[in-house]
Amino acid sequence: MSDKARFYLEQGLPELQELERKKIFTKEEIQSISRKRSHFEHRIAAARCKPGDFLSYATYEMNLDALRHKRMKRLNVRMKGSAYHLGARRIFFIFQRATRKFHGDVQLWKTYAEFCRAQKSHGLLRKVIAGMLRLHPTKADLWVYAAQIAVDENESMAEARGYLQRGLRFCRHARELWVEYAKFECLFIGRVAAAAASGTQVLGVEGAADPNGLSLEGIEDGDEEMEEDSSVTLEADEIMLPTVTEAELNGEQEATGPLQRQEERPNEKVLEGVILLIVFDEAVSANPGDPSLAISFFTLFEQFTTLACQRRILDHVDEHLTTTYPTNPAAQLCHVREPLVGVPVTTVTFPAALKVAFKRFGEARAKCTDKQSLYDGFVRILLDILAQEDSLDESLDKALRLFLGKLVRWSQDDQLELANKEQVAVCLAR
Repeated sequence: MSDKARFYLEQGLPELQELERKKIFTKEEIQSISRKRSHFEHRIAAARCKPGDFLSYATYEMNLDALRHKRMKRLNVRMKGSAYHLGARRIFFIFQRATRKFHGDVQLWKTYAEFCRAQKSHGLLRKVIAGMLRLHPTKADLWVYAAQIAVDENESMAEARGYLQRGLRFCRHARELWVEYAKFECLFIGRVAAAAASGTQVLGVEGAADPNGLSLEGIEDGDEEMEEDSSVTLEADEIMLPTVTEAELNGEQEATGPLQRQEERPNEKVLEGVILLIVFDEAVSANPGDPSLAISFFTLFEQFTTLACQRRILDHVDEHLTTTYPTNPAAQLCHVREPLVGVPVTTVTFPAALKVAFKRFGEARAKCTDKQSLYDGFVRILLDILAQEDSLDESLDKALRLFLGKLVRWSQDDQLELANKEQVAVCLAR
């Protein structure tokens, strides 16, 4: 037996003796546990050790600790003080050794973080997240993961924003990170609007926006190198956000003079989507010539129908798409369906919006190089609307079928075959 393995096994002897003394485990079970731990310690001490060996060891200890707690509850046995948490501490130590040896294994870090979450060890969780990001700053999905934990575990929107904005410094060209950050800001605006309407406070908005650029408040990883990097102002990588005070983000009304205009309040700018416009412009600036990024933003924004600023930001994205990519079918399809976003089929404004969409399709048909994708996309939109037959009145249903029939004739003129022609034929035959 190696000296290292013997050392770690001897550290666990007092715990096993206590478990046997309290009759939580029998003598035979204690011997079995010792043999199993000896097996794992030799595996992770070997030269050909793999991350999976540490995970197997940690999984065994998790199962063992769960069994210990069940037996303690059944036997009504209590272990005082730190002895109660010895199992969790052993598992933490296994993960610490694993991440030191295989610091490049992202899945290992995530498993470690998830165990910290399960144990509600928030202090250690923050250190694990900080260490993971410090070693893998260019992996965009890890910044998103850290932001999600900040919201779920700490209910801190400010901390989540800090993670996402810091991630954009390291991953400026990561499309998914830009979209996730925009999604976060959409959710935040929704919370601010709801808080302003109800008079309550938004959870975790302290220090939410730094008027000088990136908000980094709330991220304390205890690492001097990381802290030093966080204080640097990178002019080229800044996202200039409007000045927003804590009281304004909480929906509180500040004392104002009679001459102050409503539109001068920074909180109004937030609700009007100013931050989202800035994020979108920064994203397309960092990824020039990428229509799929702008289309991803459009798809994201059209989902947030409850935001008062939705129409404004969709118009902004639509203008960019039609101006920058006039012949791209996906970009033109966004332009076609933009009038229909957020307009229920039961409203009186829907028929007018449908006419605008159909007119835009006719214009896009003359511009696009790939007409097949444009046709198939618009046909899917019409079929989805027709599928809501319980909500359609007779005149609207008739108009939709007339539009669909005209699309079929146009596709024939352009010598194209619709991808969902069978479904179209069924709709027209009704």
